[in-house]
Amino acid sequence: MPKSVLYILCSMAIFVIMPNVQPAQGADAPDGRYVGSKACQECHEEYYTGYLKNRHGVKADPRTPAAGWGCETCHGPGAAHAESDGETPIRSLKAGDAESSDAISAVCLKCHAKGRQALWQGSEHQHRDLSCSSCHTIHANYPHNLSRPNTDETCNQCHKEIKAQLLRQSHHPLREGKMQCSDCHNPHGTVADKLVDAQSINMKCFECHAQLRGPFIWEHPPVTEDCLTCHTPHGSAHSALLKSKAPLLCQRCHANASHPSVLSARGSADAGRSVYSVLDNRVFYRACLNCHVTIHGSNHPSGKSLVR
Repeated sequence: MPKSVLYILCSMAIFVIMPNVQPAQGADAPDGRYVGSKACQECHEEYYTGYLKNRHGVKADPRTPAAGWGCETCHGPGAAHAESDGETPIRSLKAGDAESSDAISAVCLKCHAKGRQALWQGSEHQHRDLSCSSCHTIHANYPHNLSRPNTDETCNQCHKEIKAQLLRQSHHPLREGKMQCSDCHNPHGTVADKLVDAQSINMKCFECHAQLRGPFIWEHPPVTEDCLTCHTPHGSAHSALLKSKAPLLCQRCHANASHPSVLSARGSADAGRSVYSVLDNRVFYRACLNCHVTIHGSNHPSGKSLVR
């Protein structure tokens, strides 16, 4: 048997035989500087109680801080802090304290460096000097993800303009509780723009709107390029999350030659007159969409102009 194969087999056997030993909570570390979480509880009862009720406090899970050195797994050895009645500082994980944002996040990333957190380094939020504790309350009694009870509430702390857009009449159903910001965005980092949790913005839209994906015989270029050419995702005063009302939206591109080259708006000589009395019936009801009904694409042999 080759030596390389024998080495691998021996290594596997050792891995199976050796138990996954975790230090007992409160036990003395080799340097004698760990005092255990009970010492933390004496002064920080509120934090300790919340910590026990979230996933970090599940001692039966060997991956959690509770299975290691408890509070000191993340905050570091606390003997000096306890002996000085708090005069000697301990590692703080609170955003805005002495520790830098990257230093705070580095503690969390010791365990949370895979899955949705894998692209944190270099992400938009990391670039803007946020840390994990900017959004997550480490000791909170929120068992799920240590953020606020609703992720939208967490995002709305900074994204006030998005919160305002969600109040418009045409919007995704976040207000109704059927969606959350994290359904479309991964706040920890993505490969797409705007922290969209997909390979591209269009790919994210197609997860719900698969009927618009195609392929079509006759394609509408803005649809294949970027859904946001015509739609605004968070909220609009126009139907179907459109950026503007047809025909003005359509005439941003279709305004150079032949039909429909006439701008559907009143001229200065028509001031005071209704737009419907000035222009022809193309502006009524759905305007361009009265005829061009398959605006996202058509599979009909005669649908070159997206009319069927």
